[in-house]
Amino acid sequence: MRFTRRTFLQTLTGAAGAAALVQNQLSAVDQVAGDVQRWAKPEEVLVPTICQQCPGGCGLLARTLDGEVCGISGNPLHPINRGALCPKAFGGLQLLYDPNRIQGPMVRTGERGRFRSIGWDEALKLVTARLLDLRATGLAHTLAILGGQYRGYRDTLWSRFAQAYGTPNYIRLRCFAPEKPALAHQLMQGVTTPLAYDLAETQFILSFGANLLESWIGPVHASQAYARLRRSGDRPRGLLVYVDPRRAPTAIKADRWIPIVPGTDGILALGIANAMIREGLYDEAFVEQYSFGFEDWLDAAGQQHLGFKNLVLRDYGLFTVSAATGVPVKSILEIARGLATTKPAIVIGERGPAYGPDDMYTRMAIHSLNALVGNIGVAGGLRTQGEIPLAPLPALEQDATAKQGVAQPRIDGAGEKNYFMVADAPQLLPERILNGSPYPVNALFLFATNPLANHPAKEAFAAAFKKIPFIVSFSPFLDESSALADLILPDPTYLERWQDDQVNHLAGFTCFSLARPASKPLQQSRNTADVLLQVAQSLGGTIGKSFPWKSFEEVLRHGAEGLFKSGRGYVVSVHAQEALRKVLERQGYWLPEFQDSNAFWNGLLQKGAWWDPTGLPMSRNALLQTPSGKFEFYSTRLKQLLDKAAITEEARKSMLAKFGADKSDDLLYLPAVALRSAKKVEALPLRLNTYRLMSRPMGGGKNQPWLLEQPAVHVQASWESWVEIHPQTAAGLGIKENDLVWVESAKGRVKLRAKLYSGTVADVIHIPLFGGDGPNPNDLIANETDVLRGFGVLNSTQVKVRRA
Repeated sequence: MRFTRRTFLQTLTGAAGAAALVQNQLSAVDQVAGDVQRWAKPEEVLVPTICQQCPGGCGLLARTLDGEVCGISGNPLHPINRGALCPKAFGGLQLLYDPNRIQGPMVRTGERGRFRSIGWDEALKLVTARLLDLRATGLAHTLAILGGQYRGYRDTLWSRFAQAYGTPNYIRLRCFAPEKPALAHQLMQGVTTPLAYDLAETQFILSFGANLLESWIGPVHASQAYARLRRSGDRPRGLLVYVDPRRAPTAIKADRWIPIVPGTDGILALGIANAMIREGLYDEAFVEQYSFGFEDWLDAAGQQHLGFKNLVLRDYGLFTVSAATGVPVKSILEIARGLATTKPAIVIGERGPAYGPDDMYTRMAIHSLNALVGNIGVAGGLRTQGEIPLAPLPALEQDATAKQGVAQPRIDGAGEKNYFMVADAPQLLPERILNGSPYPVNALFLFATNPLANHPAKEAFAAAFKKIPFIVSFSPFLDESSALADLILPDPTYLERWQDDQVNHLAGFTCFSLARPASKPLQQSRNTADVLLQVAQSLGGTIGKSFPWKSFEEVLRHGAEGLFKSGRGYVVSVHAQEALRKVLERQGYWLPEFQDSNAFWNGLLQKGAWWDPTGLPMSRNALLQTPSGKFEFYSTRLKQLLDKAAITEEARKSMLAKFGADKSDDLLYLPAVALRSAKKVEALPLRLNTYRLMSRPMGGGKNQPWLLEQPAVHVQASWESWVEIHPQTAAGLGIKENDLVWVESAKGRVKLRAKLYSGTVADVIHIPLFGGDGPNPNDLIANETDVLRGFGVLNSTQVKVRRA
């Protein structure tokens, strides 16, 4: 073979190509090896954050690998949960990675329900232009902001924005607000900060429907308090008595379950008071020294007034109460004697019996038992923790337009006439929007709420939304309410954003929790708090001046300065350090942990919470801020409010008519609950009760299948909703276990699977607030409005059940 110059060059080129190919392959191998190495040993970081699945406020640790969240656990340093979690917390991962999340801002195109994508700059210009137009035409007050279940600085910013912009219509739609004082506590003690039930230090708990171990405020913290009640080494085993129509998990764990006719909790409380007074079991020293209105009394004009004692002895005899509530006389006496002989004792009724007839007076009747056992301001009773020492925000600035706007009446009528007792009356909102009374709503912001699914008036809300020309939703999901919006500006999930939580409603401590993003935003979403700051600054003038911060992180940092400068409390730490601090504080020492505010802020980010475990010791007098300076069985505060509100004569007559022949106005100011006869509608012979499972987050949870899969062990059910029926009732209707049945009310009907459950009053059925895509019990509940309170009467719906 002849070897020419051409052959030589070809050979050389081929060899070079082969070498290059081998080199490229080796580089690819090296890259893969590097990727495998990173995959095998990713950077792991635990990021403190806050669970937002319910109002409990538990501390979390988000486990991140190379910046991606891959796990959730409890923060062992956090004082609310100490590392423990309920099932809801783990659903946060599916919330974060839900494939159906909104990808970015969307604007309506054509009829409502149809959208196209839009950039953030264009979307914010649309919002700013609409808000400027309303202000320019003197209609700032026609903006309504409807918010859901949240607290802390997000609530603060929304409220501040409404005031600076010029609308009185910042309306909250939520089940409860633990960060605010309960209504009964305000009326009977005059307090302006929330009272805490000292569950961990009490010896006897009487709970009226407050499902401590499943869904009351924060089940994890309550469960830990319950554990101390049961097995504390320094005191005898405590007792728990649970009153409810349903044998819930709390009833199962209780020493005694007291089944009761729904809506008669207040009557039972007054029957227990009757027994305590007749047998001399109440705390006479407390009642004599610290209460007003227990005995009959004369006013300055010499007019005689009925006192609590004679009201109870006259109208709430044990046999009368037993007939109304279904609770045997023997049980009433045993509860009364238990309260009197096992100290300290505490009585809870701020959730379970709510939303029924005589709601306000029911809560007052239950709270009166706390005064009879003398547990106000004592360990194991009702206490207060004071305010969290956050730095105050700069003074709010309002121009003439804002002052004129906030002076207008609220669209929901809260705070005036018949609804003077409430800060929010969302139940009245749909009708008023539809009627344009007292004025039309020209723009609506929806934040953390979905009334078209989670409210009994959802049909009315849907009709009302169609009358509003501009609706902005901040939901990260295309839910029932956001589907009717004109513009969607998706908020991140709670694992992707800066946020805080402020807790001063739990006994023994105050707490400020702080969370930074554990994950970068997975979609084109923005923290609504940051969006609100940007919109405010775009509006300019006094609105912009009222929001000088560049980001929500700056707002949180500003507030945390107050914690650093307060000279009390600590960033959470391990038990040994906390024990040392308590020893030093008992000797009068407090040692600062950090040299400056920057170090404090970094420490707060690393640990996730600041707390003051010492609380603020409060005397009984400090907890009794009524006009008389005492616990008021006869609420002079309520009388002042009623007189000032000038409620309609029709409403006053309606309130008194339920008491029959006795029309004394004194009954309006005492914890008097009407003894209604049990009227059964033959066509609808059963009573409906709804409840929430521990595994169901606030607002639903249908996008968290892990939680839908969690079994309800008492009926062995999961994935789909059900109705619980007493076996005796089911037998009479020809219904067997797992049969499909229709549940019908005057409003509508739903198809559910029947579960036979003996843990219920025979003529009451129970449907969980399931949160999936299936039947919704809100389709059954009528939109009835409670006089004075303005919310729906939810637990008085009559139904019937038949096989499908």
